[in-house]
This record gives sequence, structure tokens and C-alpha cells, in this order.
Amino acid sequence: MDKQEAKLVLQARRPNDPDAPQPAMAEALALAGRDPELKAWWEAQQAFDRKVAAKLEEIPLPADLRATILAGRKIEKIRPRYLLPYWLAAAALFAILAVLTNFLPHPAASSPAAAITGTLASDDYAAAILPYLRQDDPVLAMTSPDRDEVVAWLKKRNSPTGGVPASMSALPTLGCQTLSVHGHTVSLICFASAGNGIVHLFIVDRQALSDPPGTSPEFKKSGDWSTASWSDGTQSYVLATRAGVDTLRRLL
Repeated sequence: MDKQEAKLVLQARRPNDPDAPQPAMAEALALAGRDPELKAWWEAQQAFDRKVAAKLEEIPLPADLRATILAGRKIEKIRPRYLLPYWLAAAALFAILAVLTNFLPHPAASSPAAAITGTLASDDYAAAILPYLRQDDPVLAMTSPDRDEVVAWLKKRNSPTGGVPASMSALPTLGCQTLSVHGHTVSLICFASAGNGIVHLFIVDRQALSDPPGTSPEFKKSGDWSTASWSDGTQSYVLATRAGVDTLRRLL
């Protein structure tokens, strides 16, 4: 069984499945245990399944649904108050798709050059990337405490890597992800900061922003998040944490 075959098999297994795995599933699970990249993908899939299941549990069911099923009536016979006009049903479908889209990792463009479709204002860029963190729990496509491995993974996918501040070079990484934000390729690297929780570094080509920040960090507060933004010759950076602006000042 190769990696692609394992992914097809693993997609059929739900989180906390009580059933003993069949031979093919057991083989796929064993492969995921040996392959770090497949393991990271599998953990991301499981996290996605759990979040979708939680959202589905929030959808209210008709009070008489059980009685309707036991009575053997067809679902079409349920009282009209449970039937939606076609336009309202379409709107509900789009709303569900929008919720699911928020949980999916965004595919990256094939290269940073191909991703540039128009510049973004820095405030719009920050507003687009911060919701991806979801309370310090972003979906990571690759997990590793080794920064060199993280950078190599991003470079392999033509995702910007830039330069991590020297003051952060000793921090262990948690992993990374490649995002597509309004057509621009963005790298996300997550770091574990002792005593300060998690800090998240977003990197994008400087030319993607219409008003890129300067070389000195600009500190801002956005809801629960504190950010520091700066640029170098080719890249722009946003460092985000929920630990406060003082934490960012110490790190930088």
C-alpha cells in the first residue's frame, strides 16, 4: 500500500471509531504511524471530521422525526412547516458550504509569482489571515519541531519562507501550512514559546500588499489577538499571538 492508497482508506474512518480496523485500515494506520507527512495529513483530517460533526450536532431536528420514522411514513409526508421553498433551501445549502469552507485548508497556488492577482491593503490582509488561527488551533499540513524541516517543506511547495527573526531562532516549531489568501500564496509557521503559548508567523511576498509595513515592527491589537507586522526587501510578515503585545516586543 502506497501513501495515496492509504489516504483513500483513512478517509473512510471517523474519529473515535469503536470498530476494530479491517486489514486494509490497519495497514493504512500502520503506514501513517511510520510516515510523518501522512501522519500530519491524517491528524488534520481527523480534526476536520470532529469539527464538522460538532457543527452537524448543532442543527435542530424536527421534534416528531423519530415518530415519523417509526410510523413508516415517507419523509416527503412530513408536515409542510418542515419543507423549505426552493430559494430558501438553496440559501441554506450555500450557508452550510460556507461553514465547511472555513474548516478546509486553503490550497496554495503553484508558485508565488502565479499567485499574485492584485494587491491587498495590509488591514484587509490581516483580517483575512487571523480567523484561520481559530483560537490557536490552525490546521497544519506538516508538523515538526525542526525549523529546517518546516522551511524545506514550504520551499518544496514554492511557498515564501523569508527570514525568521534571530531572536526567535531558538523557539521550536509546531508545524506549518501553505494558504491562499485572495489569490496570494501565504506561509504559516507556528512556534511554541515557553510561558507565552503559541506564536504564529505569516509570510507573504511584499509585492502582494499595496501598503506593506516598514522594516520596524508595527504593533496592533485585534480582538484577542496581538500582532506585529514588518517587511524586509522581498517579504512581509505578521507575527500573531494571544499572549499580548509585550510578548511580541520581547520576541522581536
